[in-house]
Amino acid sequence: MRTINRLLVANRGEIARRVFRTCRDLGVETVAVFSDVDADAPHVTEADQAVRLGGPRSYLDADAIVEAARTAGADAVHPGYGFLSENAEFARAVLDAGLIWVGPPPEAVAAMGAKVEAKTLLAAAGVPVLPTYDLDDLDDLDDLDDLDDDDARPPLPLLVKASAGGGGRGMRIVRAAAELPEAVASARREALAAFGDGTVFAEPLLEHARHIEVQILADAHGTVWALGERECSVQRRHQKIVEESPSPAVTPELRRELCDAAVRAAQAIGYVGAGTVEFLVKDDVVAFLEMNTRLQVEHPVTEYVYGVDLVRLQVEIAEGAPLPGLPPSPVGHAIEARLCAEDPANGWRPQAGVLHRFEVPGVDAEFRAAGTLRLDSGVAGGATVTPHYDPMLAKVIAYAPTRAGAARRLATALARARLHGPVTNRDLLVNVLRHPAFLSGETDTGFLDRHAAAVSAPRAGADAVRISALAAALAGAAANRAAARVLGELPSGWRNVVSQPQRTAFALPGEPGERVEIAYLITRDGLSAEGFDGVELVSATPGEVVLSVSGVRRAFAVHARPGVTYVDSVLGAVRLAPLERLPEPARQVEPGSLLAPMPGTVLRVAVEPGDRVAAGQPVVVLEAMKMEHQIVSPGAGVVAALDAVAGRQVEAGAVLAVIEEHADDNADDNVGTQ
Repeated sequence: MRTINRLLVANRGEIARRVFRTCRDLGVETVAVFSDVDADAPHVTEADQAVRLGGPRSYLDADAIVEAARTAGADAVHPGYGFLSENAEFARAVLDAGLIWVGPPPEAVAAMGAKVEAKTLLAAAGVPVLPTYDLDDLDDLDDLDDLDDDDARPPLPLLVKASAGGGGRGMRIVRAAAELPEAVASARREALAAFGDGTVFAEPLLEHARHIEVQILADAHGTVWALGERECSVQRRHQKIVEESPSPAVTPELRRELCDAAVRAAQAIGYVGAGTVEFLVKDDVVAFLEMNTRLQVEHPVTEYVYGVDLVRLQVEIAEGAPLPGLPPSPVGHAIEARLCAEDPANGWRPQAGVLHRFEVPGVDAEFRAAGTLRLDSGVAGGATVTPHYDPMLAKVIAYAPTRAGAARRLATALARARLHGPVTNRDLLVNVLRHPAFLSGETDTGFLDRHAAAVSAPRAGADAVRISALAAALAGAAANRAAARVLGELPSGWRNVVSQPQRTAFALPGEPGERVEIAYLITRDGLSAEGFDGVELVSATPGEVVLSVSGVRRAFAVHARPGVTYVDSVLGAVRLAPLERLPEPARQVEPGSLLAPMPGTVLRVAVEPGDRVAAGQPVVVLEAMKMEHQIVSPGAGVVAALDAVAGRQVEAGAVLAVIEEHADDNADDNVGTQ
């Protein structure tokens, strides 16, 4: 057996910190690698040593990472997930350098890395698979009917998929033949950006199936464990956002079938280490989806239910140790939610910016399997979320004896979290976890589409926004009074005519044109606020306002920063932008301007100045966080100005184009109204 004394994690963020956590328990020294934009990231500061790689994409530089391991004196490399984790050449380079590879043999990685060949191999081993279609001869066709061979003609709907990598990158649904060329081209670009390999293929789209995966562990002595299943059906853009173990729909018989198939898959390729075999399950159909030759993002739910540390087992297997006897039995239920910097109400667009506050109450920072609430985070308060990487900020995982208990615990923890900075999907996650269909186990890959209206609604409704704005105004006044006492000045907002109310206005970021106006007086008789009958002021400080609403007291935590105020309460989190009474003209944006929703690179400009455009027509395509994002025209009009240039970097808020409404474009709207 070889001993690992110093381990380098060839990754960043949450997974690097996760591996370091186990290394501390094992007494293994740690080495981080980092790009220039990650120089101050938590995974860098937590490692015993850290080595700079270079630019944002340098996590894909295999030679630089191997050299970093040599420079730091590491004797092993853990790939994490994403980046080079499923790159067989990288695994070989690590081994050729005399280092221990904490992962499966390069041959096994290669066998599963090309998904078409992998499906052929596993089908021969008795694993059920869907048919695949080679797209090399299809992407230039305008119509699938041009194919003479019926067997070669893919059925519609079709799913275009990246051959390398995973995580939903490089996947496109094709429902009409004319959509295929652009779907293939777009999937290839995204796969190349994410994995360095633009190879794609297609298979039939099995709609409304459950996405079920089996965790496997195999040692070098012939033992293979199947640690039950995880359900990962709640997805957006083919990417998982809620995962759980066990699945509410898997029977003991189906569990045996899935686990047996997963073990056969591992044995067929001589697998060693931790991996995941993924399936689609619909009615009586069970079909192999892919095999991930690495640790999965959702591995914590298995760790909770089976009482194991999968990273510890990875390290021990890499050192040559056998698995300890029979696999443990499952106990209880665990659910994981992926907290991402993205806006579900705006096409799931990734967000970037400073994360001013990041607090999830009740989590065990140094998790143990017996805990009940766990946070695996790649960020901390004060961090900057950049557009260069995946938008996932953290995973919050809850464990309980029952599924209902785990869902309740997780939803409450997310609802109480204080997340100040870029928009996140927190409200959507809470709504999913509390939705009756989720609680009854009615989950499949179409869950979000079916329940979009219910789960996408902000938790703070219109009334909650208004009373949160009142709390923000009162906290602001308290801050002004406190500052005035220190400086010996009149507080801001002081009035000669004391009978006139204080007036404050807020905009709602992300909702153009929406504003909330607050007018109030505080007299000897207490608070008098226009439109707030039955509301009494209990106390007000710059950081907290307590209001009694119809006899019910509620505390509102207020965190004011330049240009934005965050209000957290049991009613939901609210973000407000204080409005200036007399804004400077130079700050005004021309009507019809299309703004960059996040920093990124202009991939393609789809229009020319003077072009007529329809509502929803793509104008510019941006690349940010390894994904493509279409910026579309909000209405019919004419391209009056075009500032976007392919290849140019743009900041959030940059004007990309100006769409000018044209009288002719609305002519049909008046037909028949006389």
